[in-house]
Amino acid sequence: MKYRGRPILAAVSGFFTGLFVALDLLFFGAIHLDNIAVTVLPIVGLVAGIVLAIWAPLGRSRARGGSPAR
Repeated sequence: MKYRGRPILAAVSGFFTGLFVALDLLFFGAIHLDNIAVTVLPIVGLVAGIVLAIWAPLGRSRARGGSPAR
């Protein structure tokens, strides 16, 4: 199976995005430290990063047959 995206890079980026969102919510007082969202948000970010990298709706389109552009 050929992936169009970079799943490892997206997983790491998604994890850190979820972690920083959880820390922001924690520091701004929107959630408390004993809230489950502090644990769940990094995991959701990790999974979302992997799924989006495998699906990869953005980026270059696949090359089509025909003459090359000049």
